Amino acid sequence: MITCIVTPSRIEQPALQESGARFDTKSGIIIHIIIGNLYCRLNPKLTDGDRRAEDCPKGPYMDDEPKLLTVIADGVATLTFNRPEKLNALTPAMLEDFFAIIAQWGADPDVRVIVITGAGRGFSAGLDLGAISAAASEGGSNLSADRTAAARTNNAPQPHWGDDVGPALGHDFTRGWNGLITCRKPTIAAINGPAFGWGFILALHCDIRFAARSAVFNATFARLGVPAEKGMGWLLPRLIGIARAADLLYTARRVDAAEAERIGLVNEVVEDDRLMTHVDVYARAIAANAAPRALAAMKAQIWTAADNGYDAAFAAADLEQGRCTQTEDFKEGVGSYLAKRPPVFTGR
Repeated sequence: MITCIVTPSRIEQPALQESGARFDTKSGIIIHIIIGNLYCRLNPKLTDGDRRAEDCPKGPYMDDEPKLLTVIADGVATLTFNRPEKLNALTPAMLEDFFAIIAQWGADPDVRVIVITGAGRGFSAGLDLGAISAAASEGGSNLSADRTAAARTNNAPQPHWGDDVGPALGHDFTRGWNGLITCRKPTIAAINGPAFGWGFILALHCDIRFAARSAVFNATFARLGVPAEKGMGWLLPRLIGIARAADLLYTARRVDAAEAERIGLVNEVVEDDRLMTHVDVYARAIAANAAPRALAAMKAQIWTAADNGYDAAFAAADLEQGRCTQTEDFKEGVGSYLAKRPPVFTGR
């Protein structure tokens, strides 16, 4: 079976006409292809080795080359921004599809950990101002009225950590940009090069950040005459403190990987040729050894910690502990620990 999944504003087609693109059905990896504005999922359980992928209609913002590449293997879902010739600059269509994928992965039991990176020599140069300018000159929607913002307004704030985690851990994070925070899965940014503007912000929304030695960070907003956008003024002081956040925002200066590690902006700096191997090993270890519900609860605890008092946090932890101890994964965790064997968690 081949199904096609699109974001809510688009026409859904259960099956599309065959094209000549072939793929290996024996790899055991779920393959996703994003072409234009369409999100196609190819089922890895096909038995016909000659089955061909579908030709997805292309959206107005995209050319023939997929701009988002995704793979799921061993519980780790990896998304790669794929505009290397533009240092992976982001268009509104890319962002809309990006957040749709994150939302789907948040609900997918086969996904335990999410990794985000960029193709070529950059993570993301931020918003593609050229694309925005062209869209505006052609009468398209302007940046302040982007579709992700409209979706958040229409849906209203929905505190949501996934399934029944909470409600004591609930918080007024909305969807869209904050989907990386409210996603119940751990998110890791593998920053393989420049992360500027909105690309920098996306990395900040992730739980963990690894940087290549060549990575460079730049909050460009002061030079563009705009404030710290998309939650950056909330995130940056919590990560590196008010004084250091003020320094980076006011000066709009570039920060190399070594300084980023020193001030706590990234968890670790890795040599360029080892970055993705290092991140993959790290992510697979979490996917294999941590219970999904426990991860979701801990993620909620971490992101609400700065705004909750100690007593509230203590009570919420007690509530979640009681729920976790009723799960099959808790029994498996204790049993595997006592038997001195690796756990096999099912998410139940």
